[in-house]
Amino acid sequence: MASDTQIRQALRDPDSKIGFVMSSRIGDSLVSMVLIHNLIRSGRAVQVYGNHIHTLRRWFPDTPIQRTPDCVTKDTFAAHDVMLHFRPTDVLPGTHDHHDCTVVLDDFPEHRRPLTSMVRVHQEVCGTLLGICEPVIQTGLVVPETLADTDPRRIILHPTAGDRRREWLPVRFANLAARLHDQGWRPEFVTTADEIEGTGWIEDHRLTRHVSSSLDALAERLAGSAGFVGNDSGVAHLARCVGRPFVSLHIRRKVAIRWRPGWTEGCALTPVVPLLLKPLKERFWAAATTLRQVSAAVDRVFGTPPTETL
Repeated sequence: MASDTQIRQALRDPDSKIGFVMSSRIGDSLVSMVLIHNLIRSGRAVQVYGNHIHTLRRWFPDTPIQRTPDCVTKDTFAAHDVMLHFRPTDVLPGTHDHHDCTVVLDDFPEHRRPLTSMVRVHQEVCGTLLGICEPVIQTGLVVPETLADTDPRRIILHPTAGDRRREWLPVRFANLAARLHDQGWRPEFVTTADEIEGTGWIEDHRLTRHVSSSLDALAERLAGSAGFVGNDSGVAHLARCVGRPFVSLHIRRKVAIRWRPGWTEGCALTPVVPLLLKPLKERFWAAATTLRQVSAAVDRVFGTPPTETL
């Protein structure tokens, strides 16, 4: 097993061949693409392994991307001098056994800076850990010149999250959609097919739902829309990454700062009613985030809908 000094030397060595195993979380994967893009820009050899990013591979035309291996043997990562990961939970079983330089970014104090967005953190560690000069904040994502379906009045609403505790109240999402419609926008809820059963209130309120078939299709839907409103989720990160203005809803201020985007203009909201203790925040944040507060942020970020032309 390599020492800390050896690991740091390997990370900065311009000849080191780096493999990066992406997180199973969409947001983590997109944030990590900042680091990948800087490695590629600096001429470093890097190979990405990740199922989410593989689904989005046409959006990253300059990035070598493979699916996450089903299992790790002594040959799986033999071509790489360093195997890099975001979190300890991203390390695939068997990697430590078969690779002497298995590295987790979150083990470094440079990666755990408080009250700094993770996008900025990944940009900064490109300089402090990888020795890259003048790192950028971009991910290397390229929006296609032609999109299948564009609508400058469509606002995407995403009412779900990987953790149910991060979901705003359905009735307030419904009321926000009705308000957007009255203003001249075309609000559209996006979910996966698996989420239909738990979000029947969308149809109960006679609101529009788009069922996304894949991350690639969802990225195109987001890129062709005017903006995004949703919970703190991977879909929110995807909307920001494709350049859509956003309003995202967060439980706590520190989380909003840490996971706010660095790629596009928008607003990361926390409850307008102060909740001092963490258990209270997690239990009551949705009720304390008012429709008036979110509507005001939407008006600031999106302005007025464009005039339709015949």
